[in-house]
Amino acid sequence: MTAVAVAAVTGVLLWLFLAWSGRPDAPVRIDAVKTAFGVGAGAGGVFALWLATRRQRTLELQLAETTRVASVTERDLEERRVTELYTKAVEQLGSDKAPVRLGGLYALERLGQDNPKQRQTIVNVWCAYLRMPFKAPVVGLRGTAARDLEDDPEESELLVRLAVQELLKTHLSHDAAGYWPGMSIDLQRATLVDFRLSGCTLAAADFSRARFIGQLHIRGTRFTRQAGFYGTEFCDIVNFDRSVFEEGAFFSRAHFTSNVRFTRIRSGGRFEFSRTVFVEGADFDGGEHQELDLTDAQFPEAE
Repeated sequence: MTAVAVAAVTGVLLWLFLAWSGRPDAPVRIDAVKTAFGVGAGAGGVFALWLATRRQRTLELQLAETTRVASVTERDLEERRVTELYTKAVEQLGSDKAPVRLGGLYALERLGQDNPKQRQTIVNVWCAYLRMPFKAPVVGLRGTAARDLEDDPEESELLVRLAVQELLKTHLSHDAAGYWPGMSIDLQRATLVDFRLSGCTLAAADFSRARFIGQLHIRGTRFTRQAGFYGTEFCDIVNFDRSVFEEGAFFSRAHFTSNVRFTRIRSGGRFEFSRTVFVEGADFDGGEHQELDLTDAQFPEAE
């Protein structure tokens, strides 16, 4: 379009040049034609430059839109892939075969390592698994590892649960390479066996009405929000030595069957043990508490 316009203008100016070349005032007219020709050529150049700039801008906008669409498509594909992996792993947890359930657990772990946004969801799934009804075997506990997983459904299920507990500890340990910061756990009414959570940092934690079978060690662990142990049953030795409860904790109506250590504890909020039962006593030496509440707590009578 631009070329046609320039050619037309050039043709008209050339015709005028030839028509006026023989007239007396030809030099003046020819100078005017030359000036007009120069102005026309300049205007045509400016117009051509404007068109080229506009074309370049259009191409840039088209490229940006293509890039945006490609990015959205890639993100959608990645989210779909993550969803499919997550769904498959969760389905494995519902298998009646312990090895398949274990495979689902470690598939979720790999997914969490590669996708930080999915970590809290994965921790929630692990906690939900531990909250499912479970009757722990009377014997075996950690010694069941050498047995055939299919020999005893209860023992095979115990091994899966111990694996879940170990995964939680691995990814809540603040000094571990696989630490997942900012995680919260909900283990209300869960049955936990030989539970270990030492050297960890986590946000919210609720163990209300949970049942701890075997020894419990939560040493040097930091709770950044209030921790809940309301009505929790502790069936063996309990050790909270050097743990920090930044917003306090409540152990109201908890029941400690064996010795418990709350030594060198620091609590920034209310540390409550109202109506808590200590069958063999409790050691609170070296603790620093903003408010320690032992109202109606029951301790063994002195002999």
